[in-house]
Amino acid sequence: MAHDARPRRAGAEPQCRSHPRGWETALRLRVRFSKTGKIRFIGHRDVARVTERAVRKVGLPVAYSEGFSPRMRMSFGLALPTGYESDGEFVELPLVDSAVVDGVAGDTDALDGVDAPSAARGPAIVCRGGAHAPCEHEPELDAPSYCTIAEALSEALPVGMEVSAAVLTDGRGPSLQAAVRMCGWRFEIVGLDEAAAAKAVAALLAAGTVVTERVHKGETVRSDIRPSVEVLQVVGRSDLGAVLSAELSATPRVVRPSELVSALAPTHDMGKARRTHQWTCGAAGRAEPAVPSRCAQRQKETLSG
Repeated sequence: MAHDARPRRAGAEPQCRSHPRGWETALRLRVRFSKTGKIRFIGHRDVARVTERAVRKVGLPVAYSEGFSPRMRMSFGLALPTGYESDGEFVELPLVDSAVVDGVAGDTDALDGVDAPSAARGPAIVCRGGAHAPCEHEPELDAPSYCTIAEALSEALPVGMEVSAAVLTDGRGPSLQAAVRMCGWRFEIVGLDEAAAAKAVAALLAAGTVVTERVHKGETVRSDIRPSVEVLQVVGRSDLGAVLSAELSATPRVVRPSELVSALAPTHDMGKARRTHQWTCGAAGRAEPAVPSRCAQRQKETLSG
């Protein structure tokens, strides 16, 4: 579900202050969350519905579409296949006007004179000194800061979904789904030992082509996935079998670990698989849309643990 917030005028620098009523801010709240445990079996549409309910419960000042049946505007990163876990899922929430107030820790005067949003719009969000810095501790301020937003959303989401970062972005550039160019994965191959897995990995990386089959819209499609495999290595073993780590291209299509398993060990099944990263690629190199903050991040169960 993509938003349609108005872009800022060309050349304008993003400001972290309240905006005049009637002008829709281009600022978005970018949230990073995990999806682990039994909730990995719900699909992407269900994740969107669960996220919308959590945002409403917390009362975040998120923009809605216009018309007879307004819907919350939100934009997700790459859809996660059902049954897969993830430590790096992302959703962007465009904010309404007057939702963001500039402030510093201990400076409650920053909120004086601000036309507070109505109850339907939710509370103001505080940032520090105009900087869109992630998850700052600001307990003295009356308005919620990034770390309190992350904590509140985690409490509102069901078990298995936990927010590890909340940051402000200026709303410019492509959508998250279009911006992600590569994903990191960690997955098991059931019944395969580490030595056999390492041998299969070496053979795959040495191959010029690796053709796999997948079912797409009811039809079996054959494609070469070798160009999409940037990194592939054995990193340990679990109770079920060898554990592998991979970095796979998301363009021109997303390659899943299940396709790698069918190429590496056709007679074996894939165990638990987890997406560890989503990366964008720009002039500054590879980067994550939002990095987990220390105050919101909790220890996650690892496949090898």
